[in-house]
Amino acid sequence: MNFFDDFDNEINLVIGDVKSFIGGLENPLSDLGISFIEKFRESLKGFNTFLLFPYWLSEGFEVKDKEIVSRQLSNLDVYGIMHLRIIDDILDNPEKIDRNLLLLSNISEFKMYEICFKLVGDNWEFFKDLEETLVKFSNAILYEKNHYLYKGILSDEMSKYDYELMARKAFHLRIPILSYLYLENSSAKKRKDLLSMMEYWGTSMQLFNDVLGWKDDFRQHQMTYPLVKAIEYLEKENLVEQGKSEIMDIAAAFIETDILENTLNIALNYQKKAIESINSYKMYHLNAFFEDSFNKILSSIEKFKNKRENILKEIIN
Repeated sequence: MNFFDDFDNEINLVIGDVKSFIGGLENPLSDLGISFIEKFRESLKGFNTFLLFPYWLSEGFEVKDKEIVSRQLSNLDVYGIMHLRIIDDILDNPEKIDRNLLLLSNISEFKMYEICFKLVGDNWEFFKDLEETLVKFSNAILYEKNHYLYKGILSDEMSKYDYELMARKAFHLRIPILSYLYLENSSAKKRKDLLSMMEYWGTSMQLFNDVLGWKDDFRQHQMTYPLVKAIEYLEKENLVEQGKSEIMDIAAAFIETDILENTLNIALNYQKKAIESINSYKMYHLNAFFEDSFNKILSSIEKFKNKRENILKEIIN
């Protein structure tokens, strides 16, 4: 797609920047960091999306040295992805994690803040916004770990699953937005529109990923919106005993109901809101990416409607 191909050079420059810094660390941090980047660059779908987000975002702002700023904020996003992934891994599997990764996470987090403070400067309002973003991120991570871990019983929190809360996990994408807003001294309306866009897009991404990754989530006992609905259906219809749901049961629930389509329809609605939030800011590449995402979700809905049973059997096999 052109929204990736147009920025092939920028992708290489940013990856080169981050590798250059991490390569200068003491071992084992250096080798561990380089290996970590290569691993999630290959395995993490959407890596280039996160990296290029500041470049796409910059098209809607009037700031000095835009190319330099975009490159620095893209560096920030890569460090943010590293920090988020490591924190997630530590919370999920604390006994299996390499303790050196914690040091790498600390360094990645520091680099994020170093970059944005160098760009924006000494601004108390920016600091408060950054603090609020970090608090919301931490609360979302902890809420997910404490309340959405399935142990055979659907709690009240799970039954009232808050998919909007999960969007706050993508805090590293909010920091470039805040940086551009302060660098441009943007209007209150633009601030509201851009931060709303992030909430809508983040929620849409989370729901779409929950549909595509339901099998892995269930195996890891991580509750998501479609899994909650599937287990509620199975237990309400007395198709399984409480706490006895297995992968084949979940698949059967998805085959027999329109839970996946409903989840994707919610994701589609949030994606539409994200598009509407920025349609007046001339962000060509971000708009193109959002439209493409919208079409992918819409296509997935049609596939589940028309070929639900065959698709799910294929996923299981």
